[in-house]
Amino acid sequence: MIAAQLGQVDGKVALSFTNLMELRFVAEFHKVGVRLKEMRAIMDEARRFLNHPHPTATDIVFRTDGKKILGQIGHNHGVEVMYDLRNRNYEMPVIVMPSLITDVEFDPQGNMVVWYPRKVIAPNVIVHPSFSFGRPILRQSHIPAATLADAVRIEGNAETVADLYDVDEGQVREAVRFYEDLRQAA
Repeated sequence: MIAAQLGQVDGKVALSFTNLMELRFVAEFHKVGVRLKEMRAIMDEARRFLNHPHPTATDIVFRTDGKKILGQIGHNHGVEVMYDLRNRNYEMPVIVMPSLITDVEFDPQGNMVVWYPRKVIAPNVIVHPSFSFGRPILRQSHIPAATLADAVRIEGNAETVADLYDVDEGQVREAVRFYEDLRQAA
């Protein structure tokens, strides 16, 4: 379904940022009941139809209204989608669409380049493929969020860590919340 761009590292499949964004796409559709077998067919068809190796990690599918291309492809592969009588076209489920275009930024070529994985609780923690090997970092300083969260655990408080790393104490607290939330989700 997703072709790992990086191949294998130390005998394990390595995923690029683009692959991570594709997995995010699959996860959102899986949450609303689209089976993985159907997603595989949809993604294969999207690659073929759009002539792009990773269309779900770009703005190609979102350029017009974010509905028609994948909705039609999904319909062709047996996925229940909504039919827009006015436009005579199939649409992606309304509950999926907002999650696919929020919390990401695109470069001028239309590729996803920044992701805010927990924007509500940690708006300054991002994933960017050009920094820290794609690990979560603070947006402005590019300090790995894990480094700050670990430092708080060792030092005992966010104020000391903020002084040590010369960053805002609130951002240090965001890094801690980010990893606490990840642990709860796992």
